[in-house]
Amino acid sequence: MRKRTRRSAAIATTMALMAATACASNPRPGTYTRLLITGSEIRDAGYRSAYEALTHHRELIIFEDRIGFRGGNDSSRLFGRQTQDYYVPMLVVDGDFNQNDAVTTLRRIPAEDIVSIRLYHQSMVPPRYRRPGAEGGVIEVNTR
Repeated sequence: MRKRTRRSAAIATTMALMAATACASNPRPGTYTRLLITGSEIRDAGYRSAYEALTHHRELIIFEDRIGFRGGNDSSRLFGRQTQDYYVPMLVVDGDFNQNDAVTTLRRIPAEDIVSIRLYHQSMVPPRYRRPGAEGGVIEVNTR
């Protein structure tokens, strides 16, 4: 009988710990974790542009002049500041490849015009977007 009580207590403790961990790992409101962001989500969060919406995505690193996916450079064996710690994705707006500055283009797309933003990591890039420059992934913005 005593073993059963200890076992039940251990199971209850484990379940409580798992529930607490799950609650603690939830992202803060306004932070996206999925690879598809809808325009309604962007507008509901109060963002004014595609750039503002993407600055709150957990998969992306946004600098003043460039954007990248979190992760490491698999071809590099170095660690620390010497390595590139992000993949630079290609921006595609309404099916057209953006050859200009991606950050400037994202800042110019108002939230009202966004239908969806989809993020494709390196291995997920669809065949229609596979071309030189898309090795780091693709950010696809669809507007009205």
